[in-house]
Amino acid sequence: MKNPFSSKDMSEAMRRRVELAIAVAQERLLSTHVDHALRLIKLVGEQVPFENALGIYTRLLRLSDDEARVITTRALAILGEKAHSTPEYTEPVLDAPEPREDESSRSFLRNMRQRLKGRVKDDLRRWVELSAARTEVAILNTHVDNAVNFVELLDDEVPQADAVELYLDALEVRESVAEVAYYLVLARIADDELPEVKDSPEAATAGARQESAMRRPAAEARLDRT
Repeated sequence: MKNPFSSKDMSEAMRRRVELAIAVAQERLLSTHVDHALRLIKLVGEQVPFENALGIYTRLLRLSDDEARVITTRALAILGEKAHSTPEYTEPVLDAPEPREDESSRSFLRNMRQRLKGRVKDDLRRWVELSAARTEVAILNTHVDNAVNFVELLDDEVPQADAVELYLDALEVRESVAEVAYYLVLARIADDELPEVKDSPEAATAGARQESAMRRPAAEARLDRT
């Protein structure tokens, strides 16, 4: 994790609050990851051993070695607590392909789809793809919620946009996700803070005319059919 205070003039009390907020954000992200990893294990459990499912998950989400280790440990701990209800796996059905260092999650998914072809049901490929998409969105939403908390926490200390960037830098959010999260956070703030803009009478009249013009051809067509 980067040092979020290297260039920020912030009181010591605020620094401690931000450090706590970062810890809470990391825990929320970890919980989101573990929850979705366990969902994937449960989803494909009859066809894929849980160790392999975890490997697929960590590669699809492009997790670092440290992130993968923490998430795997937490997921295995939860599975261990529920060992009495967890199915026992024997022969592996699918080995997750080893990714290249420069391989993106999309190319990994394409490679895995090819490996699955002809070996398992089509449902399994679709489930993994849909699960990966759902997880990415859940992680994005968690980042947005965390960043909004940062904005509220630093409201009197830093401009809102800077607070969002502070969060994204501190959590080292990858660029493709960070850009989307940045605008989603500001859009959420805009919904709360921007004054409501009412249409002027001229705009309302123009809109009514346009709607009427769009309806006229349909009405004429109905008359032609009668």
